Amino acid sequence: MVLAIEILVVAALVFVVAALAVGWFDRMAPASPDAAPTGLPGDGPVSAREVGGIRLNLAFRGYRMAEVDAVLARLAGELAWRDEELARRDDELVRLATFAHADAAQRPAGGPEGASPGTPADGQSPWPGIDG
Repeated sequence: MVLAIEILVVAALVFVVAALAVGWFDRMAPASPDAAPTGLPGDGPVSAREVGGIRLNLAFRGYRMAEVDAVLARLAGELAWRDEELARRDDELVRLATFAHADAAQRPAGGPEGASPGTPADGQSPWPGIDG
């Protein structure tokens, strides 16, 4: 008889612990996301500095850190090169626009008959420093 009471008490205790673990008696708050924020903006352009600052979480069966770091370094380098190339091209366009504006301002209002605009009548190059 004592054995039967002990078995019922243990069974009731196991049931209560299992019910608490499953959440029958109390609703638990939702779990927070497992991953930490990467530091990248949610939308918009990503700069090389932001990509260089990414640190990924470690996992038991995740990616190899050296390979991920190598890929991110390559991506950061490519983005930096792209940004420098775009800045260089923008500077070149500004320089060419300034040169074209200065060339148009230096042209005389009336030129010789038959000459195209911007072409000197004496056959020399229209750009200073370039001999034609």
